[in-house]
Amino acid sequence: MNTKTIKITTISLSIGLLIIALTQKCYCTTSLCGDSIVVFIFGAIGIFFGGATLCWLANPLLILSWLLINQNKVSLLLSLASFLIASSFLLFDEIIDDEAGHYRKIIGYELGFWLWLSSNGVTLLGNMLIKKKGNIA
Repeated sequence: MNTKTIKITTISLSIGLLIIALTQKCYCTTSLCGDSIVVFIFGAIGIFFGGATLCWLANPLLILSWLLINQNKVSLLLSLASFLIASSFLLFDEIIDDEAGHYRKIIGYELGFWLWLSSNGVTLLGNMLIKKKGNIA
């Protein structure tokens, strides 16, 4: 498999996983289970509150990694940062849960979260494979 095919497959699979993730619930708190699309769209507002909402920053890094896939070193670093930030969501016990600023305990992770994390992971693995291919050639 050549690097062009790996790049196309990586981006296609990652975008596909993200699109499917956006149709699912992402995580549950003691009051509700969040819709991934809502979290994706309005998550940027949450970064001002810190904590688990900072994990939203994985999204622009992931998208930049897709856009810069032809610059493998940059894309690899972006995808690594994106994956680590997305994974760090698992380390948080609570998250801001409403517009009033109430925090609720995170009690579970739904399919949307795992697909989102997989989208990040696919991009990272694809970039690693591209780098390995480049070092062999």
